[in-house]
Amino acid sequence: MSNLSTRDKEKPLILIAAVIVGMVLNRWISESSAGLLHVVEIGVFIVILAVMLPVELVNVGRAFTKIKPTALVLAVNFIFIPIFSWTVGRLLLNQYPDLWAGVILYTLTPCIGWYLIFTDLAEGNVPWGMALLPWNITLQIVLMPLYLYLLVGRVIPVELTTLGRSIGFFLVAPFILSHFAQKLVIRRRGREYFFGPFKAAMGEVKLWALVIVIVAMFASQGALEAADAAQLGRLLLALIFFFLVLFGLALVLGKVTRLSYEETVTMAFTTTARNSEAVIGVAVAAFPGHPLVYFAIILGPIVELPVLLFISRALLSLRERLWVAREPLVASATAATSLERTDGA
Repeated sequence: MSNLSTRDKEKPLILIAAVIVGMVLNRWISESSAGLLHVVEIGVFIVILAVMLPVELVNVGRAFTKIKPTALVLAVNFIFIPIFSWTVGRLLLNQYPDLWAGVILYTLTPCIGWYLIFTDLAEGNVPWGMALLPWNITLQIVLMPLYLYLLVGRVIPVELTTLGRSIGFFLVAPFILSHFAQKLVIRRRGREYFFGPFKAAMGEVKLWALVIVIVAMFASQGALEAADAAQLGRLLLALIFFFLVLFGLALVLGKVTRLSYEETVTMAFTTTARNSEAVIGVAVAAFPGHPLVYFAIILGPIVELPVLLFISRALLSLRERLWVAREPLVASATAATSLERTDGA
């Protein structure tokens, strides 16, 4: 069984520290901070490129060897969740449009990596989880403009030209570049090197580039006031409510459609874990001067880690009561090799 690395466990604390450092620097930096905005743009591009690099866009059809559970996952991720997150914001954050928009942005994009760690921790179907990766990454890029225009645009106005440029630069370009870079490195150095030392190095690049992005974002934008901090409770409530409802929905769908325990675990984490890195650049470009939007996006993964740990333990404790037989998994060696090839998002 896989375990979270020390770095994964430290990530929430590192992100919190980055936010604090950025807010402190904001008090000393003049409002003319165009240079920092360029740092944010370049940093976000590097982060998203590092996130997408390990994802192999091959064997997409493998997901549809399990037609029913795959259709359920995609429906929840790309139909239910966008509508649900907008509704949660409407109910809990209606008076705080920036936080509402931030919650929508954070919840729009499914995780494309570290949900597999939690799937393995709870003894779910890791190979099927990997087969879902290409679908999740492709559909979130294709549908992002529609979601931003129809959902986020109703909370904070956004210009279509700005939206198109930001999605092209921060999502489409890294997606294409990562595909060719992956093929190039594998061709020259081999798969063992790419999914070993190279992937590990890119994991470090991703984390520290994200830290630099967060510091620069909060240092260059308008300062958060004490009144803004008072809204933290509502934001936390909205995020926790989102995660718990998605967990409950996975359990209900799993039982109603008679999925195995392993399939239900994979569906729970595929639909609950989010990909915050994918929307940071879009948020900065499309909503300049709205630091609470960024704050909501950054707070998401800080809340997400302990919630996913709770869900993994809850699933294991519920297994004997709610499921009788376990689904035979692919040989452990194959699953372990597959898991090693996927980076945490």
